[in-house]
Amino acid sequence: MNAPYLFPLALLLSLPAMAEVNLVYHVDLQLQAGRSTQEMTRDILLEDDSDVARNRVRQLEYRPETQTVTLLEAYTVLPDGRRVPVPASAVTDQPYSKAQANPYTQSMRSLDIAFPQAAKGARVVYRFRTDSQLLPLQARQGDFYPASVKNLRSVHFSLGAPASSGLKVAANADIREQAPADGRVQWQAQWQAQWQLNGDGAQPVPHFAYSAYRDWSALGQAYAHLWPLPQPSAAIQDKAAQLVATSDGERLKEMQALYRWVAELPAPYLAYSSHALQPRAAEQVLVQGYGNSRDKVALLQALLAARGLDSYPQLARRHRSALPLLPTSLAFDDVLLHVPAQGSMRAQWLDPAGRASAGAGSMLPVVPDVTPLPFGAGFSPALLGSPQLPLRAPYDPRPF
Repeated sequence: MNAPYLFPLALLLSLPAMAEVNLVYHVDLQLQAGRSTQEMTRDILLEDDSDVARNRVRQLEYRPETQTVTLLEAYTVLPDGRRVPVPASAVTDQPYSKAQANPYTQSMRSLDIAFPQAAKGARVVYRFRTDSQLLPLQARQGDFYPASVKNLRSVHFSLGAPASSGLKVAANADIREQAPADGRVQWQAQWQAQWQLNGDGAQPVPHFAYSAYRDWSALGQAYAHLWPLPQPSAAIQDKAAQLVATSDGERLKEMQALYRWVAELPAPYLAYSSHALQPRAAEQVLVQGYGNSRDKVALLQALLAARGLDSYPQLARRHRSALPLLPTSLAFDDVLLHVPAQGSMRAQWLDPAGRASAGAGSMLPVVPDVTPLPFGAGFSPALLGSPQLPLRAPYDPRPF
């Protein structure tokens, strides 16, 4: 099950963390039913030899199964002001080289742009368009947050969407809103300053959020529709029986055995926000033998269900960075599995992505250094809307 990106902005494409000076960083995003079109403009000053080495070739990564990328314009501006266009022969579409060792990204391709006469003091400028397929959740929430781009000088973001979408927007800058005659709404935010993201943090990083969800609970319920019901297949049932063969029928020992096996599966690195939140089917994870945090939680949930143990996936927040301005998936960087108290076994929070052996130190009522969201911990009453409105785990009608 290869789901599309959950971030319609695709803002992490071609944005490596570097100290370059970004003179212009402009994004225009247009949301439609089931699709989005994004146009991005970058103007990068090459101050030193390391800038030249990093930016002589720019890579625009994309997933061909859900995206197309079109280069609209690219050129080098020499120190004397002359403009040198990028010839068609200097643009190549090929498998993304950094992705081949990662099973999650092996299908990715890269549009590589080689800038002629790139040298110290010159600028590389390019403009491209990305067309993406969207899941319903994608078109109803998202963030513009160029976290991996440093030294921003001019930042402009515009968002267009059908007026019927009911989006709310927020930004740490002034927002201009207009209603064109085509039944759409257009929002624009402009940041004109210098952000040194490695500096003292005195200036806020540009951030624009949009969401059609009234609160975090509504977002959680929308996410629940992406999660597969834990209906273990024969293969899952056989694997679960094999793993608990020496547990003597004790529920806690069975849970520990299943957790330990899933936790030790390889977990190829994949940034949480740059991939679909939707997990692969448990059977697929079992056969392929690896999984990210969502995949491993879905597999563990199916294995537990095969042994008659109820469990519920739960979005969670591990990092202590600033919260999004509106309910969006950027708030979450992990998925946990909540196992309610059953018989003599106390309730557990499981984190199979941690690759830790199951034991007293790894299964706790609250996972260390993680904020499970059903309690609203870490959210102000203003962000929650109501402290009595928790974000419940998918499929669990019972409040914790």
